[in-house]
Amino acid sequence: MRSIWVVLKKEYLTRIKNKTFILMTFLAPVLIALFYGGAIYFATVGAEDHSEKTMYFQAPYWDLESDELSFEDYTFVPALSSTKSMLDAIENKKMSGWLQINDKDLRNLDSAELVGGTSFSVTEIQKLNNHIKTRAHEFLLMESGISDSTLRQTEVHGGIKALEIDNDGDVANSNTTLKSAVGFAMAMIIYMFIFIYGSMVMRSAMEEKTNRIVEVIVSSVKPFDLMLGKILGVALVGLTQFFAWIALSFGLLGGLSYAFSTGSDAIPKEAQNVPVNELISGFNALPFFDIIIVFILFFLGGYLLYSSIFAAIGAAVNQETDVQQFMLPVSLPLVFGFIIAQSVVFQSPNGHLAKVFSMIPLTSPIVMAVRAPFDVPISEIIGSFILLLLTFVFMVWLSAKIYRVGVLMYGKKPSWKDLFRWIKQS
Repeated sequence: MRSIWVVLKKEYLTRIKNKTFILMTFLAPVLIALFYGGAIYFATVGAEDHSEKTMYFQAPYWDLESDELSFEDYTFVPALSSTKSMLDAIENKKMSGWLQINDKDLRNLDSAELVGGTSFSVTEIQKLNNHIKTRAHEFLLMESGISDSTLRQTEVHGGIKALEIDNDGDVANSNTTLKSAVGFAMAMIIYMFIFIYGSMVMRSAMEEKTNRIVEVIVSSVKPFDLMLGKILGVALVGLTQFFAWIALSFGLLGGLSYAFSTGSDAIPKEAQNVPVNELISGFNALPFFDIIIVFILFFLGGYLLYSSIFAAIGAAVNQETDVQQFMLPVSLPLVFGFIIAQSVVFQSPNGHLAKVFSMIPLTSPIVMAVRAPFDVPISEIIGSFILLLLTFVFMVWLSAKIYRVGVLMYGKKPSWKDLFRWIKQS
């Protein structure tokens, strides 16, 4: 036990005194916020093409003028009698495209075609398609005797506002989008931490092996104690950084909340609006204590599980080029869990598939982190964590067998067959 503590202390102090670690501890929250803010901006506002697009419009069986179809940045003009002239204009970038609807029955637009000089984006096609179908529907209603003024008066605005009963029994905003964003952020952090800090353990084992330092170390420390000390030491580094990020985030959120609630002059008047205040209120209403507890449990469990595997890989290989053959099968479950977190869990966080993958130890650290804000039953959290710990214990026992032999093996490039042979050795 004393040997494990000595290795743990050495691994921990060496890393937290590193200038890069200190810098990234304070800089990373800002960089992450800028990264996601930029990604959201470019995925929504920034990526849209607002340039004017003029297109030919031809619909012989639709009594609709071209200018009546125009909307937003799209302007439609009557089609020319010469098809070649229109195609030449589109090819020479004088026109954006040519929309022709040759259907007699507008209830079934199976002959509608859009011709462009370049490929239209998925968003553009979807936007045009929805607009044409809406206008066709309005046209059919008007043909049935419903006037244009009646159509405008019967337009439906707004939508459903989701509410839920909180822990105090009061009805409040559900904040589903915010919960999804927080859960996804937690999953992303665990995903990155496992790879970053798991790789630290692997590189540490590999460096000591290639420098032949490990030969001196194992003369006084058992290989198993050395491996476990490295894993736990780097885990404490990760938790130190995480708690620093939490403190910085709460400080920033508290400052913003105070500024918006008091109408500080530092905040522009146009920014002091209802949506921003609602967002901050939504953050304050989240069960942060429960989320952080789940995060710590599954960050530790996931990190310990994968780090034991990374430590075995680091001890087995002789150089970094040998790592790739072992990293792919180890990384796939983690990547798959992240894919499940994005697709299945966002659609149904408490659905059957979400529950199944939050119970599988290799995917549960990611999937359970996404589900954390959605009131996961305590029995599922405890059951999933116990399974994760049992798998970790088994994997430590397995990895220790590889580590004990591999850490002193030099020269030969290891294969999967070698790893299985080391595991079988008593």
